[in-house]
Amino acid sequence: MKNQIVSDGAQRLQSSPEFQARLRELRQSLQSRHAAEWSQAGFFRRQVLRWQMAVEFRRERRKLVPSVHSLYSSRIAA
Repeated sequence: MKNQIVSDGAQRLQSSPEFQARLRELRQSLQSRHAAEWSQAGFFRRQVLRWQMAVEFRRERRKLVPSVHSLYSSRIAA
């Protein structure tokens, strides 16, 4: 079997429609989780909530992205 390592695999992954859809789902789930608190919050509390949501988003996004040391193959393993 011929090796098919892709040099720009991380960039391809992050620009893929499937990955972007997962990020949209993640963002929407965070917004729906904090919707009740957001609707009753004032200006400063919304700033804090926005910061907390950004932290949660980055934490969850790191779980979706493979390690920076990963090798990417053009074939998907079954």
